[in-house]
Amino acid sequence: MNGELFGSLAQVLDAMLTLFSLMLVAYAMISWVRPDLNNSVMRFLRSMVEPVLTPVRKVLPPMGGLDFSVLAVLFVIYLLRAALASY
Repeated sequence: MNGELFGSLAQVLDAMLTLFSLMLVAYAMISWVRPDLNNSVMRFLRSMVEPVLTPVRKVLPPMGGLDFSVLAVLFVIYLLRAALASY
């Protein structure tokens, strides 16, 4: 019973991490192409990803004008999803 519950919880968490990864990629791509864009979609994406990216930027500040915080967060998500895949 507990194994089934944990497996279901792992699947839900994996789906949430996948969705967040897609939002991160979309945010990075849009902000790279149109950094001045301020429509409702971009405001929503910013409100979702910036609370995660801001603390990462304090540890890993932009280098040479390049922001690696998105890559760092995507790498952590990759590790989390790999750990969840074993359940």
